[in-house]
Amino acid sequence: MKFNTQIWLNGEPISQSGFDRGLLYGDGFFTTILLVDGQLANWDAHWARLNESQKRLGFPALNPVNMINDLIAFIKSRPAQPLEVIKILITRGEGGKGYQPLAKPRPSVFIQRLPFPEEGATESLTLENDQAWPFFRLKMTVSDIEASRQTQLAGLKHLNRLENVLARQALLDTEFDEAVMLDGDGQVISATQANLVLIKDGRFLTPKLTHSGVFGTCLRSLNHALQASGFEQTVEWSEIRREDLLAADELFCCNALRGVMPVSHFQGRAYAMHQSDKIAQAWLNWQQTNLTNIRGLRV
Repeated sequence: MKFNTQIWLNGEPISQSGFDRGLLYGDGFFTTILLVDGQLANWDAHWARLNESQKRLGFPALNPVNMINDLIAFIKSRPAQPLEVIKILITRGEGGKGYQPLAKPRPSVFIQRLPFPEEGATESLTLENDQAWPFFRLKMTVSDIEASRQTQLAGLKHLNRLENVLARQALLDTEFDEAVMLDGDGQVISATQANLVLIKDGRFLTPKLTHSGVFGTCLRSLNHALQASGFEQTVEWSEIRREDLLAADELFCCNALRGVMPVSHFQGRAYAMHQSDKIAQAWLNWQQTNLTNIRGLRV
């Protein structure tokens, strides 16, 4: 006897054959790209992230021709804005027995356009083309939500982001913009939605992501921006604990959308931001000279 799958959504039957594995199991990955006047920021890092995620999670190889054509058509489908967000989300598609996927899955590729998250901007920086850019300074605390340890998934921006959701939820109705997430061993991993860098005695240190966390595209490219602006230092991976943050000269967070965000306060302590401000400007200058026009988009 043939069994027909039955699905209701909000009390009403729907005709879909089944749910996507991204929804059912978080079986997928994504990247979130800044779009500047219709141009992609730091595209090479985002494409590298997608391919690394595909390989490590055992997905079929990405089809670059289809991906690029779809992305170009999507961006051109309506007039460009000064600042927007493009999210590319890839799941393993439908099918499989429970957690076990199909031997030959047919991935689904979702592309989403979102507004730039300007809320929380404290001021603006001016770029070389006189464009005013939203700038963020952060007040931080420590999150009660632990970052889970899973070596096989460390560094990836997979769809299982519930601990980050809980950590962000805990910040609602507080005075804090961000929170430091620690793993079960007390090691600093990241902020809730950004990588974290501390400056100490002229060194730039970021937490190792061997067991937890996401290797963000801003952090991935930050050394290029520093070099282009004449900095001699590069970001170093290090094991970092809460007391190291409290002993730091400066702290900053970074992500793909908001760039470098200096930390003004953490755990009741006020921090200098002189070097962090210069790094934020260096990142924006580098990013602005490395925008990818979709007419010349390559992979």
